[in-house]
Formats: sequence, C-alpha cells, structure tokens
Amino acid sequence: MTVLQKMMKPLLLLTLLLSLAACGPGYLDAGQKVPATPQNKEIFEVLKAYHQAIEERDIDALKGIISPQFASNGGTTDDPTDDYGYDKLIQRLTMLRDNVKKLHLQLQLREIEVKGDDAAAEVHFVGTALLTEGGVDNYRTWDDINRLKFKREDGAWHIIGGL
Repeated sequence: MTVLQKMMKPLLLLTLLLSLAACGPGYLDAGQKVPATPQNKEIFEVLKAYHQAIEERDIDALKGIISPQFASNGGTTDDPTDDYGYDKLIQRLTMLRDNVKKLHLQLQLREIEVKGDDAAAEVHFVGTALLTEGGVDNYRTWDDINRLKFKREDGAWHIIGGL
C-alpha cells in the first residue's frame, strides 16, 4: 500500500468532520439550506444510520432503516421488468456485501421536505468500493444525486424509495 493510499482514509474522515463542523447550529448542512427542525433532524438521523450501516455492510441495521414497503423502478419509468421491492433490495445488498472488500461513502445533504408522514431528502452520494468479481479485485467509484423517500411508520421514519 502506498503512502498516498494510507493517507486517503484519514483525509476523507477529516473532510467529513470539517463539513459537519461547518454546519451552524440552525442548519443540518454546510450550505445552510436545510434548517435543523425537529422533523428534519429525525430524517437526518436516519440518513446517518443508513450511512453507517452501508459502510459497515450491516444488513440487519439496513433492515431496520428500510421499510418493507420499499419500491424502486430500477431507474426506468417505462420498463416495469426492472422494478423491485424490499426483498429484492435486501438480496442485492447481501450480494454486494459479500463482494465488497472495502467501502467508503460520503453523503452531502442538500434538501429535506416533510409533508405529514411523508418526506424526501436530496442527497449527493460519492463512493469508492473495492469489489471482488470472479476472483478479480477492482475499484469502483460513483458520484450521484438521489432523492430518497421516507415514510413515518409506527412513529419512526423509514426509507421507502430512492436507493
């Protein structure tokens, strides 16, 4: 492992900590666009739990965060054959967990909207993963903006879409 590779994790952690420290007491994001209201804080806590569960590849924790009502159109609106729900998502996450050797994910909160028992959060995801496919290791990176959807179920917020 090169010196640069050894330094990457502490540098990424420092960047994350500095971005969190830049948040004023009245906002949840460094850009000061997401007010720290009680409901927004609840959604933010779910996002932090999701972040931790993904990085730790903790399927049981993810099951507690993701609603059994989860639904995805697979990225297409005109092709129902790639749609999937909670069970298929957990299958995919389990498969990924088994093929991921290392994972680093950064989340940048951009917006939260709450309407009654429904909510949405716009999140910028940047990630790097060391994957094993067919016995070969390779790194994958991604940079994407997703709109996660939430539903309050039994008094707690759960992710119902957008992953």
